[in-house]
Amino acid sequence: MAQAHAHRAWSGLLFCALAFAAAVVGAVFCGEKIDAAPSLSYARHLRLLIYVHFAIAQFSVLVAAILLYRLHRHWRTYYLIISYNENSMMLNPPGVRMVPGRVIRCHLGSDPTSLPLPPPGAPVLVYPMLMQSGRAGGERMEAFLHTAFSRASYRPLLFFQPVLGASPWLAHAAADRIRPLLQPSTGVLVVAHGSTSPDPPPEPALFRRRLVELLPAGTEICLGYFQSQPDAHDVLRHMRAKHVLLLPFLLTKGLHFNRDLPKQEDAIACGKTLQILPVAATLLNDTPPYDKT
Repeated sequence: MAQAHAHRAWSGLLFCALAFAAAVVGAVFCGEKIDAAPSLSYARHLRLLIYVHFAIAQFSVLVAAILLYRLHRHWRTYYLIISYNENSMMLNPPGVRMVPGRVIRCHLGSDPTSLPLPPPGAPVLVYPMLMQSGRAGGERMEAFLHTAFSRASYRPLLFFQPVLGASPWLAHAAADRIRPLLQPSTGVLVVAHGSTSPDPPPEPALFRRRLVELLPAGTEICLGYFQSQPDAHDVLRHMRAKHVLLLPFLLTKGLHFNRDLPKQEDAIACGKTLQILPVAATLLNDTPPYDKT
């Protein structure tokens, strides 16, 4: 349907261009004939034809402007932000300027049939506000979108963006929070959710590598998991640093934050102190957009 609409619009623009060209040529032709008109009535007839051609040219321009506007409406980008739960719905993808009125927000626990649909033919940038790729960002999100758009009479133009955990802006926000806290005996432990997939999501390791590049050389930066290996508690015990900054690779505070992360007593048991840093949503809300310039 969207393609048929665009085809009709382009056909209409071509017809307007031909009508405008014909009207201009006709007006010029009639103007050249006025001086050689055999009678006054014939000259008046030519002048009338010039006015008619001028009106056709103006009408063609007006119709072309309307068609271009309608095409432009379908070219406008919409933004579909999909969060894991309701707590993170208002979080915006970092580094992206979104136009008010074209932002659609939802979470995977909401009713897909209540999702507002963008107009037919409009490109939609899909931002999964998830920390890791996996089942939630794959099968579950695809099923959600399939149900949401199944009631539409058109096929949406969806352009999927990487998950939030892969954003370099997140690493910059974390590094900005960590730098003032670093001491000679301070280390950083990134703790992420484990995965049962044969190919574990790459985002936690990518995040750690970016921290290595952003923080001072020699800073001990380790990666551990809960519900997977290497276990975060084991990594904590084997770290050289005496004071550990624990950075949860989690979007919001919830069950995993309260239950699965190493705690202060775990650090004390191995002769260390522990400071838990904010989750990703807090880091991004508290840190201004990173500007390399």
